[in-house]
Amino acid sequence: MTGRLKEQYKLENGKYVCPTPIEEAIGMSRFVMQVVLCGANRPHNVALLVPDWVAIRAELGIDGSISDDDLVNDEEVRALVKADIETKCSKLKKFEVPQEFAFVAPFTAANNMLTPKMSIRRHMVIREYKDVVASMYDDDVVASASDGSSENQVA
Repeated sequence: MTGRLKEQYKLENGKYVCPTPIEEAIGMSRFVMQVVLCGANRPHNVALLVPDWVAIRAELGIDGSISDDDLVNDEEVRALVKADIETKCSKLKKFEVPQEFAFVAPFTAANNMLTPKMSIRRHMVIREYKDVVASMYDDDVVASASDGSSENQVA
């Protein structure tokens, strides 16, 4: 087991997940700058990704005239990132690999999602993007219950 025990959580199927090694594997992708894994009391893991737009634009040959907001919903961009994540996570167990992901704004100390030491404040990120996480699971009811229990686990 690698990572902090406090960050460990349990999926609905009873499997325990330690997000740190999974986040490190996904973070090895050159298209991802920051990542937070979510999935406490849920059927599977999902990921909040901060994309490296420069690397994505270079890989796909996209010029600067297309905004980052347009790239977020581009199927070619999503396919590129998904394929790279699957490659990086090939050594992980199937239940550990995130089933879905969403692009989010960078985590910074200014928006209170990074500590002064530049560590990600997982509970703050999950709280800030709880609507995005709920939409990846296609529900709104479990989001508030999951958010409360995940705070107890990581706080």
